[in-house]
Order: sequence, then C-alpha cells, then structure tokens
Amino acid sequence: MLRHALRRLLWTLPTLIGISLVTFLFLSHVPDPSSDPAIAQTLSNEDKIRIRRERFLDLPRFVNFTPVGVEERTERVLSAIADDGPDAPEARQAMARLGGAALPYVLPRLDALSPERRARVALSLAPIAQRMGVASNEEVTDPARAVAFWSRFWDDRGVEFRHATVRSAVGRLARYGTASRAEDLTELDTFALDDVIDALTPPTDEPSLLRARALTEIAAHVTGREDRIAPGDDLEAARACVDRWQAYWSVYRSDFVSFTSGESRIGAVLLETRYGKWALDAVNHRLGRREGKSPVLDELRARVPFTFTIVFGAILLAYTAAIPLGALSAARRGRRVDVAIACTVLGLYAIPIAVIAVIVRRLPGASNHSLLYAVLTLALGLTAMPFAQQRSALAAVLSRDHVTAAMARGASRARAVLVHGVRSALLPVVTLATLEGPMALGGAFVVEQVFELRGIGEATILAVQQRDMSWLMALSILAAGLSAVLVTITDLAYVLIDPRLEPAIISRKDRA
Repeated sequence: MLRHALRRLLWTLPTLIGISLVTFLFLSHVPDPSSDPAIAQTLSNEDKIRIRRERFLDLPRFVNFTPVGVEERTERVLSAIADDGPDAPEARQAMARLGGAALPYVLPRLDALSPERRARVALSLAPIAQRMGVASNEEVTDPARAVAFWSRFWDDRGVEFRHATVRSAVGRLARYGTASRAEDLTELDTFALDDVIDALTPPTDEPSLLRARALTEIAAHVTGREDRIAPGDDLEAARACVDRWQAYWSVYRSDFVSFTSGESRIGAVLLETRYGKWALDAVNHRLGRREGKSPVLDELRARVPFTFTIVFGAILLAYTAAIPLGALSAARRGRRVDVAIACTVLGLYAIPIAVIAVIVRRLPGASNHSLLYAVLTLALGLTAMPFAQQRSALAAVLSRDHVTAAMARGASRARAVLVHGVRSALLPVVTLATLEGPMALGGAFVVEQVFELRGIGEATILAVQQRDMSWLMALSILAAGLSAVLVTITDLAYVLIDPRLEPAIISRKDRA
C-alpha cells in the first residue's frame, strides 16, 4: 500500500505542471492594472512600454516561434540609422543601449554599405566607444575618421568578442578584482553582460561581497543603471542589489544575447514566453519574486503557518464535533435531540463566516491576533457538511438488513451504531475531509482579516489587486499539491478504517 501511495505522490509532479499551465492560461487573460484608463492616462508612453515589458506582456504565452534577440534588434536599428528616416533618432538611442553586444553584427557589415550610410552608422556608435574607453571623442565623432576607426577596431579587437574570452575575463575579475581586469570587461561593454550576470550570485561572506561589488560595477557602467553595491553596504544590502540585477536581466536579457544558434534558439522558443519567464524565475528564485518584495517562498514560509493552523485546526475541531453529533442525530432520528442538533448546525452553516467571525471577535477574551478564536470561528462554519454526511451515511447503514438482524438478536442500538455503523459511515466523511482543505481557504482568508492575522489571505488579496502572477501561481500550485497529498492520505485512511478495501484501492490505482 505504501508503494502505491509513493507512486501516486510521484505522479503529483506532472499533475502540478499541468495545473500550472491551465492556471497560467487563465491568469494571463486577467487585465493588467496599468490598462485601467484611470491609471493609463497618468503614464507616459515610455512608462507603458516599460511596464508591459517588465510584466512580459510583449511576449507570447507559451511558445515563441520567432524569439527576438540582439541580432534581430540590431538589424532593425541598423536599417533605421542607415536610412536616416524619422525613426533614426530613436534608433541611435537603441544602438547606444545595445552597445558592445551589437558590434559583432554591425561592424562586419560596414563595408557593404554606401559611404553615406556607412558614415551614419559609424557616428551612431560614438556613445559605445566613449563608454568602452577605446577612442577619443574626435576619432568617433568625425565622419571622416569614424569609419576608419571602427574598421581598425574590428580588425584588431574582433577576436576578443567571443564568449570564451569573456568567460575567462569574468573569471579573472572574480578571482583578482583588479582595475586592469575590470577594464578588460569594460572594453567589451554589453557583450560581456551575459557572463557578468551569470557570475553575479548573492554574497555570503566578505570575499563574495567584493566579487559581487566588482561585477555590479561593470554591469552598472555598461548599462547606465545606477545600481551598485556601495563600499559601506552590508551583506543584506548587497544581496538586494544582486537580486535587482537578476530581475533586470530576466526582463532585458534578449537585448544583449543572440538566439540564432541551435541550442539557444530552441531554449528561447520556450523560455522567451510569459510562462517560460515565470517558470525560470520560479526555479531560480524560490517560486519567483513578488512585486517589489521578497521571494514568494520566503513569504509563504512566514504566512502559511498561520493559515494552515486555522484551516487544519478548524477541520480537526469541526470533524471531531460533527462525527459524534451526526452519529447521535442518526441514532435519534425524528426525536427532539435530532431536531435540535440539526437546527443548530444548519443555522451555523447558513450564517456567513464573516458574521460568525465578528460575533466571536466580541466574545470575552477574544482579541486581535487570537489564533485560537480564529480556529473556533472557522470550525463553526465547517461543522455542517461533515455532520450532514455522517448523519445520512449512518442512517443508511442502520437501515441495512445485517444491522437490523443484529439488533433483533439482542444487540443494543449503541452497539449497532458503534460496531456495525460507524466504520462504514466514516468512509464518505473521510472523502469529504479530503476536499475540505482547499475549500476552507476562502473562509480562512475572511477570518484572518477579522482577527488581523498575517496569513496568506492578506497577501492574496493584495496580489489580486496588483496582478502579482508569481504569488497567485504559487498559491495555485500549493493548493493543488495539498489536494494531491490529502487524496493519498485519504486512501491510507480507507485502509486503516476498513482493511478489506486495500485490494480495491490498489487495483484502482493500477488502472489509473
């Protein structure tokens, strides 16, 4: 039985992947907050473009058959600059931003351009040369000299624009951290960014802090982002800086990396998508990063204990009360005890959880952050379903022939209920308990708000308002994984209650 339970748990992984795909599909159709007209009119066109890109709204959902990398971006801006049309000023800014990563696709093509077009392209590279520190201002801003400079530069330095060279330079900087090693990478500009960010890991001690500081200096210099690890920053501030750079790279990596080779293109087809970006971030950063906050897994660890205590504590309390109440009500069907219990339980079921929570909140001893009263509140709302299930199941069992025969042979009604009825009647109640956890989450969210408990309800409401995909996806997967575990526990509980069911359960799993 345990072997089959483990096999079912292993099947949970592909199930969760499927659930994540379906959940992501639905969540991706939720309108972005920035699309609200009241918000959109306060944003500039640049802000709208930036927000769309940072939320990956410019990417397809699941498959990207035409991923756009630095080569495709360079081709577009190169044509616009050479044509000197209305888009040329914006294209020159884009060329300066692409930087050294664009040079392997620009410089080899200079000779194929007409003199005028060649001069325009060479002049657009002046900001890159100045940032790299490889030429004087006169050399790259004079039309007569700029083309000759870039031709000489590529003949002399083109061999350095190889990823093996960059990786060696990044390794030397990480080991020695000298100014000359940093200068080697500065002269490669954004072409080195992929390896720089790849080597940039959260520091854990002083040596790793110095490495991270040197690498962020390079990244800040070549991108123009003023986000550095200052000399006086501690490890926490340094890790926050590294995290911001990794978030930046997740969004803008395609500006500096080519997807033309076989492996990179195959990976980009899946990863340069909204789902791919979320999945990669979830794997690399503990279920992803919240909007401007800590990783999702860290916040779940802080909040889940409150919510799970409320949910499972309430389920345990509710079922502990409902099972004997249902048995008593079934044994006394039609009598005053049965009517009184049923009216009380169904009355609690009819009252909204929010109303019960407000009433309990006013009881003597109840206060803010009272976990015990929060559990009691939710338990009152959960009692009705297991009570009704236990009552109807036990009533059906008590009407069967073998129970009637046992009572005819002299067995008391209590013995008939305990020996012949309860075990069979417990099975549907256990099945109901399997579904109770995810269903009780909504009630737990309400209770958390009333008792001001810092559970996942508060964070989920905020995530819905902000369309925080990482949090909502993590919550969906958590609920699905919890359901899968509970189903497995249910099968084990069936066997414990009635060992005769084991062959049927195992054969059902084998067919599945």
